[in-house]
Amino acid sequence: MGNNAMKKYILSIFIILILMPMESANAGGHKEGKKLTAASSGFEGREEMLGRAMSVVLKSLNETKPYQHDINDALIKMILTTIQFAKNNNMIDELIENEVQATLPMLERVRDNYLRSGEMEAVMVGMIDRTACSYQLFLDVKKDDAERSWTSPFGLILEQTVRLGQHDLTEEEVHDIWIRKRFNAFAEVIGVELEISDIGQDGMVTIKALKPVTLAKQ
Repeated sequence: MGNNAMKKYILSIFIILILMPMESANAGGHKEGKKLTAASSGFEGREEMLGRAMSVVLKSLNETKPYQHDINDALIKMILTTIQFAKNNNMIDELIENEVQATLPMLERVRDNYLRSGEMEAVMVGMIDRTACSYQLFLDVKKDDAERSWTSPFGLILEQTVRLGQHDLTEEEVHDIWIRKRFNAFAEVIGVELEISDIGQDGMVTIKALKPVTLAKQ
């Protein structure tokens, strides 16, 4: 069985397992008279939506030329094109400020949750775990207390777009703008300081919430 066929087979089995009603895990040792109920997949009423999503996944993973596409491919290209436009027009600072303003309602909610709990972990949950812009971009996030790590997602696509003349960015340049500057600007609104690593030799990036600042940006 080829790689593409194997991917389709695995995803098909995954969909079937998600949608197939399953008996309660306690069925083998239930007490007499206790009513058994089927476990919920969580997708009841949304089967069509799930099917469309799986179709997009299959189409994306089947794109192997000139490189193996992943499910975040289009999002990465949009980010790179946005950064390239800002760079070409000397508008990096304006780009970051626009990102803050566009994200401000979410950042204010994260700040409120953080101020209520006093926990740095709440900052990471709010900025990364609960935002589609992050978990759809970083596909392999590793979690620790007030710390998140992931593989930098920009390098593979940059190899192709730079070769084609679409972008003249380096992965380190993108990391400095979209990760370091952007997340630090977000953290200023929330009222904490971040420690953001360079891209490691293994491609990993780590971001950690360190401590509160004296005054959050209002």
